[in-house]
Amino acid sequence: MSANRATAKEELRKQMLEDSASLQADDSLLGKTLRSIFPHMSRAFVLQWIPEQAEDIYWVLVGRESIVTIEIPRTISADASPSVKLTTVDKYRERRISKITREKLEMALSLI
Repeated sequence: MSANRATAKEELRKQMLEDSASLQADDSLLGKTLRSIFPHMSRAFVLQWIPEQAEDIYWVLVGRESIVTIEIPRTISADASPSVKLTTVDKYRERRISKITREKLEMALSLI
């Protein structure tokens, strides 16, 4: 492995750990939703994020076998609550995902 590749992997690892700690502590709707559904979760890693027009969609690794898809509406109203779907890591791997997302998944699995 080249020095640049090793540095990039270490940077990714560091950023993912910081982001996970932030999710555990922040008051964002994503952090609150994750903590309410998985109160004993020690780490969570955002693998993918798609900002849509009406909502933000996140794929988050929450355990060695589990990935949760959370759709958070951009408009705040009484009936607008996050949509949550649970899937397995194996099912997620069957999807068409980018190289960086695959690298993030492998790194997150090693850190969880």
